[in-house]
Amino acid sequence: MSDNFWDTVGAEPAEKEESSPPAAKTEQILSPFSPSLPTDSKPKYTASLSDFPVTEWDSESDAHQIIHWFNQERIKQGRSELSYKFFQRTTDVYSFDSENDAKQFLELALDILNDDEGVIENQVLTGWASERDPQWTEDFENGATIWGNIAAALAFTVVLIFGIVSGMIVSVALFSEYSAQDWPTGEAQIVEFEEWVETSCSDDGGCSDTQYAMAVFELHCTHVVVDGGPDDYVCGGSPHENADTIMFEHSYESGFFAHAPVHYMMNNLPGSETHTVAYNPHDPSQVDLRPGFQINWEWFLPVIIPVFIILVISKAENVSVKEGFANMRGVMTGQIEV
Repeated sequence: MSDNFWDTVGAEPAEKEESSPPAAKTEQILSPFSPSLPTDSKPKYTASLSDFPVTEWDSESDAHQIIHWFNQERIKQGRSELSYKFFQRTTDVYSFDSENDAKQFLELALDILNDDEGVIENQVLTGWASERDPQWTEDFENGATIWGNIAAALAFTVVLIFGIVSGMIVSVALFSEYSAQDWPTGEAQIVEFEEWVETSCSDDGGCSDTQYAMAVFELHCTHVVVDGGPDDYVCGGSPHENADTIMFEHSYESGFFAHAPVHYMMNNLPGSETHTVAYNPHDPSQVDLRPGFQINWEWFLPVIIPVFIILVISKAENVSVKEGFANMRGVMTGQIEV
């Protein structure tokens, strides 16, 4: 983690420079390094990571300590500044978070500063625009890999949430079935039954039909008072058999998560005046059209399919869900530029 070195060293002279006329002499921010002079008397830059006010090289702000010093020396050489992204591309370090990354940045900075002819810089820039040495292609592929990992992480998250929600719905349906398996049964009057078919067609011309059904029941119950316990109801039969009954009306439509699938309704309800249902003896407003513990195996499809998709994504060779979450964090915090 770096101290605010460049804000303190030479900060006061910088303020004087802003308030002074352009021709006034200003104090320069000195390099923390001592250049060594070879036999030809040309200054040669030498430096180590210990020369910088950084205790732990683990963030982009630490990298900018090197780049800030580098660009100051570049300006003294009469050259233009180079960006953090230039260092990222050249060193192939896209997530600066270690001392090894800092060493690569510093080595590149020293090589360019000591390269009077600008050969290294020209080779790098030429390589990005060259079809024979397409580093720009490598840079593009690195960016594509980052976005591929992020897409895999997002897909993993969406599918996982969908699978969890579907699993909760199936769990509630199974618990409801288990709770109602011992309910008593009685005959309910079928007062309305309707069936219809909906046809859907795709753009390629293929069509498919879906069967639907809806039924309305009347369940007539007699209130039974039990001493020392909750009130119960005895249900079933015709209202003409006992005038002192309470009628509970139920409407039931077929559906994917409905307990009784449409084929059950089509096989048992058309042409019938009554149908045997299970009811809650304490609350006859709760009924089960298909008595007993029953499982519709198609309920598990919304759970099995997400599990299969998650396994495919997690085992994919070209993308990494774990790296995708790390890349998302890097993009949101600005540590990764794409």
